[in-house]
Amino acid sequence: MNKLIDEIWQYSHYYGDMLFTSLRLHDNEEDYAAILVLFNAMELICKSVRENYNQNFLQDLSDLKNNNILSEEDYDFLASKESGIRGIRNIMTHRNAYQYCLEGTDGKALPFAEPGTWTIVFESYAPRIIQILYEILNNSHWKNER
Repeated sequence: MNKLIDEIWQYSHYYGDMLFTSLRLHDNEEDYAAILVLFNAMELICKSVRENYNQNFLQDLSDLKNNNILSEEDYDFLASKESGIRGIRNIMTHRNAYQYCLEGTDGKALPFAEPGTWTIVFESYAPRIIQILYEILNNSHWKNER
C-alpha cells in the first residue's frame, strides 16, 4: 500500500499524508478514526480529479465512471448503498450507528459498537480503496500532466 500512497502523494502531498495518517491510526489500533480519514481522503480525491467540489459523492462517482476513469466494478464497490463503501460511510454518520452491524464473510454479525469490527473493516477495505484511488489518478488527466 505504501508504494501506491507514494504515487498518490505525488499528485497531492495533502491527500497522500491523509492516507499515511490513516495507516498510522490503524497501526495504533484507532481503526474507527483511520476509516474516517480514509473515507474523507477518498471523497476529496474524487472531487479533486473532477475539479468539482459542488456535487455529492455519488454524483462524483457517477461522473468518474461515465468518463471511464472509474471501472463499473469499482463504482459498484464504492457506490452501493447496501454493500459498498457508501453504505458503510452513511451508517458511520448516523447518530445511532452503534445499533447497526455488518455481515462478515462467514455470515456472522459484526456490530459497529465493537472496536474489532472497525479493524476488520479497515483491513478488508483499505487496500482496495487505495488501489482504486491510485487507478482513478492514473486514469485521469493528471497522468498526462506529470
